[in-house]
Amino acid sequence: MRNEFIVGMDLGGTFLKYALGTSDGELIYVAKMPSKGDATQAEIFEVIFEAVEDVQKQARDRNGEILALGFGSPGAVDFDQGRLLGNTPNLPHWGNANIRGQISGRFNIPTFADNDANVMVLAEATRGAAKGHKNVIGITIGTGIGGGIIIDGKIYRGHNYAGAELGHVSIDYNGLPCNCGGVGCIEQYASAPGIVRNYLEKLPKKAKNPSALVTTEMIFERARQGEEEATETIDDTCLYLGTALSGFANIFNPEIIVIGGGVADAGEDFLKRIWNVMEARTMKTILKGLGLVGAELGNTAGMVGAISLAAQSYQS
Repeated sequence: MRNEFIVGMDLGGTFLKYALGTSDGELIYVAKMPSKGDATQAEIFEVIFEAVEDVQKQARDRNGEILALGFGSPGAVDFDQGRLLGNTPNLPHWGNANIRGQISGRFNIPTFADNDANVMVLAEATRGAAKGHKNVIGITIGTGIGGGIIIDGKIYRGHNYAGAELGHVSIDYNGLPCNCGGVGCIEQYASAPGIVRNYLEKLPKKAKNPSALVTTEMIFERARQGEEEATETIDDTCLYLGTALSGFANIFNPEIIVIGGGVADAGEDFLKRIWNVMEARTMKTILKGLGLVGAELGNTAGMVGAISLAAQSYQS
């Protein structure tokens, strides 16, 4: 009897990460290739094809066959058609890519594509911090802020496959302009660049050194050491995130909220301070049983989620 495998792929602006796994999300083989983010669409697909050929060989070496392939991509993805809608900033030539058509057409493998943030929260819901929960909100905080929502065990995609753009909820109607066209989006305040900008604005002019690279890690460390400007910056960030998350909780009534991304690695104290804001601003009936946790799967979330996506979609 042959072994049955699922493939998960996670496309980013720097790397294509991919894995061969089982239908329950266990990773058997993991690898990555440079994604050539500024390359043409055809060149990016050639990288993807090379990765598929690699996992096909890995499956054969294990006396197995590939049942399906899941793919997480930046941008809005038409799940039913398996193709990108419009463009995505970090992959300038990836616009309208026909992911399903290209992969399944060449390899005859059932292929299922979705937005990378949707895939991340699905991973945490199936094998990570939210395992066992059917109503989950996931938010990733890094260069930008992304998110995904699971309702009754299924990804919420919205009418135009652009649901759960959690980073583009406004928290200040007179606030900073956002590249989405909105004003005061939380991404402008609580993403890594937003945190750094807020911190630099608080520093005395004489302390500012344009040539010095400031990172969120440095700001959190300075806050732990008691620096006033860093402490105020983290307080602001927790207020922004707690306010936004309380709004999401009041709307969707999740069982658990998962925070991932580089900024979320700041630790339990950061999560506790966000929770304190949420606790003061969320309806008491919504708070009952609600959890706020850090993501567990890290860099493997995209691959694990893509495998879960393909396994669920193939079986249905």
